[in-house]
Formats: sequence, structure tokens, C-alpha cells
Amino acid sequence: MADVGRSIIASSEGGVTGQLSPAEVAWALPLTVGEELVGYLLPYTQAGQSSAWGVSEQQFLTRLQSALALGGGAAFVAALLLAGILTRSILAPVRALTDAAETIAQGDLAARAHVYGRDEIAQLASTFNAMAASLQHSEQARQTQTADIAHELRNPLAVLQGTLEALADGIYTPTPENIQPALEQVHTLNRLVEDLRTLALADAGQLYLERQPLDVAQWLVSVSEAHRVLFAEKELTLRMSVPAGLPSLVGDYVRLTQMLNNILGNVMRYVPAGGAVHITATQENDGVAIRIADNGPGVPAEALPHLFERFWRGDASRSRATGGSGLGLAIARYIVEAHQGRIWAEPSPGGGLTLVFWLPT
Repeated sequence: MADVGRSIIASSEGGVTGQLSPAEVAWALPLTVGEELVGYLLPYTQAGQSSAWGVSEQQFLTRLQSALALGGGAAFVAALLLAGILTRSILAPVRALTDAAETIAQGDLAARAHVYGRDEIAQLASTFNAMAASLQHSEQARQTQTADIAHELRNPLAVLQGTLEALADGIYTPTPENIQPALEQVHTLNRLVEDLRTLALADAGQLYLERQPLDVAQWLVSVSEAHRVLFAEKELTLRMSVPAGLPSLVGDYVRLTQMLNNILGNVMRYVPAGGAVHITATQENDGVAIRIADNGPGVPAEALPHLFERFWRGDASRSRATGGSGLGLAIARYIVEAHQGRIWAEPSPGGGLTLVFWLPT
């Protein structure tokens, strides 16, 4: 062999070719002159070590395969552990959400799902909890409404039954004076049933409106004059300020009058004698805002959002003893909203309560 740079030329003379290992033959580059093989070009290591090249390479390949197998196995185990952790982190909130849904399906509306983190599943759990709270509130409102309806029906029915039994037993003679209380209770029942019917239609989206052009000033004057005698009997002062040139509304005259009657009737029940009520109208935001302000006892700020709920009553001054079924303002809200308007309550300057409703023009 002759050392050429970093290579070794192994001559084929003298049987050198036969001394090459299979690995060396695989790596050797044949050298020919014409068509005659004169030797091989092998990678250079050290003198006398060219025959050991195949063993070193085999060891390297074996070690590389072992390293790859070990690394691949470790990566596979790590991937399994990571997949298990990720799966558990995903399935835990989903399982909790499923358990809460099954609990609610069994009738326990107080059940809530635990919220983990801030990802999409956490947002789903928060939305689910909001839905469950809404269902619980609706169920409580339904139970309260059923109890309130039973109470409202019980009072007039008890008076009516007592009057009729007294007439039947001969305690009362059937004179107009003795029959009048029973007739008044029948009227009360009719109003209550009609109010409930109106609310049922509004809930079903079937509150029929016969829309027509409506002059706001003329409408307010007409309704106010119809109540002036009643206000005088209650020793209340009724004033109205309506500017000229207000735009006309397109609405149901009968329903809007019913709404305003309910508001004014509510005012007459709760404002004490000697009080004052002021009706104003202004043009605001492509519509007309009408304010009915009184100087009565007012309502606590925390109770203002509840004024338009069914059967809601605040303090003792707004109890059933003052009259009314607690449906008037709820019906007023439905009528205003059916006209794409808004209604709300706010404190009056200097004390009292102001009911405001806005209707689009």
C-alpha cells in the first residue's frame, strides 16, 4: 500500500484484494488502467488499520441504531404521557359539565358546572351556568306568579262567595246595595283575567296591534282629562306640559291608552293626598319621550329595575292593601316594547318617582 494524501492505495498484486474485508470492499474504489484492475482506493485511517475499518463502522452503525431506538422509545413514552395529561385536562371539565347537565335534567336547577381556566371549554361552562341560572330564575318566577295569581283570585272570590251565601241564607235582602259588592268583585275578576290574557298574548308574541297615526299632544290631553276627576277625588294635582310641533306616532290607540291608564292608575294608588303629578313630552332620538313624575314617597334605587315585573310590590306602602293586582306596569312594559319602545323608572328631582316611556316616530 502507498500513502496518497489521506487515502491508501491497496495494490491487487500479491493477493491484497483477497485481504480486504467485505466492508472494505463495499467502501473501496477500484483503480483500473485501461481495463486492467491495478488496485483499490480506501479511506485513510492509520497505517496498518485499513482492514479494521469495517469493524469500526459496524460498531458506529450499531451504536447509532441503539441510540435511535432508545430515543424513539423515550419519545413514544413521553408522547403517551403528554397525551394522557392533555386528555385528562380536556375530559375533566367536559365530564363535570355532563354531570351538571344530568343533575339539571333531573330537576335540580341549582346545579352548576365548575369552570377551569379560560379556554373554549371554560367559556362553554360559563355559558351553561348562565343558562342554568336563567332557568332557575324563570322557575322561581313561575312559582311566585302561580302563588300570586292564586292570592289575587282568592280575595275577590271569598268576598263574592260570602255575599252570595248571605243572600242565599236570607241574611241580606237582594237589593242593589247588597248586590253591588258582589258585582264589584266580578269586575275585579274580569280585569284580572283580562290582564293575564294580555300577558299571555305578549309572552306568545301574539299581542295584536292596530296601528294608526297618533297625535301625541291630543292623545295625552284626552287621557289626562279622563283622569282629572279621579285625581281630584284623590286630592291630587295633575299638570301637563306638551310642546307644540311634536311628531306623530304610529301605534295602537287602544293599547297605548291602556298603557297610560295603567301608569296613571298606579300613580293614584301610591301618591298620598295633596301630591302632584306632572306629565311632560319631549322629542328625543327619533322618537317621543313621555315622563310622568310625582312627588310621592318614591321607590328605593335597588327596587327600580323590579317595578315592571309581574306581581312585584316593594315596601308596605305598595302592598295589596292599596289595591291593584301588580300587573299594570308589567302590561305597560309589554305594550311599549310591542311598539319597539322602551320604558323605565327613575327618581324624581326633589323626591318621588318618574316613569318614562319612549316611543319611536
